[in-house]
Amino acid sequence: MMGPGDDLDSLSKNNDHLGVLRYIRAHELRESEKVIQHGQALLGEQVKNSKFGLRDEAARSAALEQICLAAIDIDNHLLAERCLEELKQTSTGGAISGGGKNKDGSLVKDSDRYRRLLGRCLEAANDYEGALLLYEKMLKENPSNLIALQRKYCILRQQKSETTGGVTPMNVVLEALNEYLGQQLSDVSGWYEMSQLRLSLADFKGAAYALEQVILGSPLDADIHRELGEVYATIGGVEYSTYARKHMAQALELDPTNIRAQFGLLCVANQYLDESKSSSKKNIDEHERLVAKELVKYGADSVSKSYKGSKDPKMIATVKRVIDDYTENLE
Repeated sequence: MMGPGDDLDSLSKNNDHLGVLRYIRAHELRESEKVIQHGQALLGEQVKNSKFGLRDEAARSAALEQICLAAIDIDNHLLAERCLEELKQTSTGGAISGGGKNKDGSLVKDSDRYRRLLGRCLEAANDYEGALLLYEKMLKENPSNLIALQRKYCILRQQKSETTGGVTPMNVVLEALNEYLGQQLSDVSGWYEMSQLRLSLADFKGAAYALEQVILGSPLDADIHRELGEVYATIGGVEYSTYARKHMAQALELDPTNIRAQFGLLCVANQYLDESKSSSKKNIDEHERLVAKELVKYGADSVSKSYKGSKDPKMIATVKRVIDDYTENLE
């Protein structure tokens, strides 16, 4: 039995198969091979029997679910189907206690938990139409079902990205992701996915909005600040150049060794100077221009220091030439 001081290696050495499965679940590890190895040691090659007297249906159902997902992960469809069939056979009868389980702990056949596994198996078998129908049915019963919304989007996104036969319109993909984010506003990875979709459509303002949402959830991620700065720089204009400068500076504050952010700060600060010169606005703050000039110098100095130790003289010469192009007309 897994204790508070146990680790995965010690549990494996002690052949605590149930403990290994529980440890992997508790720590959300991706150890598919190990899950299958210990799962089959616990339930048998055909995942039908318990060699160590596993009579707890809740523990058995959890183990079968875990083995099923691990089998899908390594493309062992036969084992995944066996697990699903075992869950199906043990999910009949009994009063329901909630959470998609009978009172004895086994899964309810028509529960979301069981259908979620079925959907993943259908996806693994490339039966995307069947999986979509299943998720649509789940969403009709519960429009806020996050798993169904997420899997629906993933299928539509995959079909859109296929090099041949991709027939899902991008607006349908975006709508599916919007539905998911409407229910899960705090999902940082979902907002980042939205930003990449918007960028693929050259919708830079939409991408900037999505990246701003990412920053709300990951304010200390230097690369996200840098990426948002690049998007604002692409939009252009005095206002967005100011935003770009701010996020590039923030990226460097978080990670001073980020060469792309160093060069990005050099570029966007110089862009602000160019934009402010050609702007029709007469209320350009001269102090902001002075700040931009100092940031150009700072960015140039940072890039020079980053390449100072390079053993490639051609690279150093190229970097110096580029920096000179940005700094020669500052005064």
